[in-house]
Amino acid sequence: MYRYCSHLFIQQRQTHSLSRPSSIKKTLADLSDVLEKGRIQCGIPGMSVAILHKGKLIFAEGFGKRNEQEPFTSETLAPIGSLTKAFTATAIGELIAEGKMDWDTTSVNKYLPEFELKDPVLTSQLTLVDLLSHRTGLPRNVGYSWYRTTESRRDLIKRLKHVEMTSKLGSKTQYNNIMYAVAGEAAANVAGIPYEKLVETKILEPLGLTNTGFSPMEMKKRSPNHAMPFSAESLRDARKGLYVMDSLDEVYMACAPAGDMYSNALDLVRWGKIVMSSGKIDGDQVLNKEALRETLTAHTITASLRGSSDFGRVVAYGMGWALDSFKGQTYYTHDGAISGFQARLDIFPDADLVVAQLFNISVADWSHGVACYIADEVLDLPKTRDWIFDFAIKSTEMAYNEREAGLKGNLPKRIPSKQAAQDLHAYEGEYTNPILGDASVRVDVDKKTGKETLICKISAFDSKMEHYHFDAFVVRLKDALAAMAGLVTFRTGGHGKVEGLHFFNEEFKRKDNSNAGPYEAKEKQ
Repeated sequence: MYRYCSHLFIQQRQTHSLSRPSSIKKTLADLSDVLEKGRIQCGIPGMSVAILHKGKLIFAEGFGKRNEQEPFTSETLAPIGSLTKAFTATAIGELIAEGKMDWDTTSVNKYLPEFELKDPVLTSQLTLVDLLSHRTGLPRNVGYSWYRTTESRRDLIKRLKHVEMTSKLGSKTQYNNIMYAVAGEAAANVAGIPYEKLVETKILEPLGLTNTGFSPMEMKKRSPNHAMPFSAESLRDARKGLYVMDSLDEVYMACAPAGDMYSNALDLVRWGKIVMSSGKIDGDQVLNKEALRETLTAHTITASLRGSSDFGRVVAYGMGWALDSFKGQTYYTHDGAISGFQARLDIFPDADLVVAQLFNISVADWSHGVACYIADEVLDLPKTRDWIFDFAIKSTEMAYNEREAGLKGNLPKRIPSKQAAQDLHAYEGEYTNPILGDASVRVDVDKKTGKETLICKISAFDSKMEHYHFDAFVVRLKDALAAMAGLVTFRTGGHGKVEGLHFFNEEFKRKDNSNAGPYEAKEKQ
């Protein structure tokens, strides 16, 4: 990883072959300049935007860089994160149309026996709609054990039987990636093929989405024109072009049905057009119309009593799509974020408009503003706000502030002058939790101070542990997408020896007995 400065980010664009109706040529005349200026002010290394209106590709351009040297174009491939969810739900819909599954009658456990929850009644109740509309209430902290793991998807699913969950299903959207992984694996089990192959055969191949697929490594193999991920320490650095270029993730993604796909802006607007057309391509019904419409039917409530009159009072969630309105225009939307990348797809069915965006940095929040700006311009809607240079830039500033706050953590009041209750080596060892898996704590020497310090490895994160007070240490987990701080609190037994730790609202039990008291060691022999 290395830094480079903004003078290397001289604007380079590639304009795809376009068909622009004369009535909106003037409307789009300044769009390239507006997006380029906004890109720089939001600190985005590279991006692409494509607009499909009334069946015509009226805009498709790339801006900035896809790596250190080469331009980001409309054909550049990039991971799309949670835009994957709509592909997963649609592939499941095709199995339902074939009579192999159903949305809301059969429990998912019947399709995938490995899926069990602590409450057998809840296990027997949860259906595909429950999982795909995010209404199961599965705690989000479970997802940390799925991140960059070498364990199989099925083995991780088996852990869910230890999770405490409410048996009452609500109407509120409680976003969760893991349940999409369960639904995708259940569909794969029914089809008798891997999940990825299911989506390829049911969706990508029939629709001709030849630039869409799974995993960053496959993306890299498919085309040299692929984006690399970037990060910046602050918005100030990002605006100066002081980015760090990271590597593409080589680790198999356990929750692939929730967010492992890649695409380009051109394929995404094609996909959006097919969704908007109820599964038709050039008049031919390629996807099942009823199943696809079910994914666009409201099943949970994401937000209500919205403050802005530009949007609907209620935002609902279907299956893989958020359902909203903008100045009286219905639209289906979803965004995606995965380490070093973001994506967004907006579909305005009444206006026959599709907008796709891709960019190669995680901490930026301007895609919503861009979609609103384009809708205003293309559909000639009343101008109520500066969506780029006010809304989008403020949203991006807030995203960086939230990341900084996340690293500080919402910690309890510190008790000063309270040293660690044990010698650091007493905390060393392997710990385990039936839901989140293993954690390890080791003593290392700080290269700057020369003093001993604790290092905690939990999930894919490796973090220095800063002593806070007594047996509590601060751990800061950080990557291109996530940033959080929390307390790891060690637990001692009656013998005064460390026997476990508490983190992520979960208890981890010590696996070894190297620091156990004489009585405990004797009992374990």
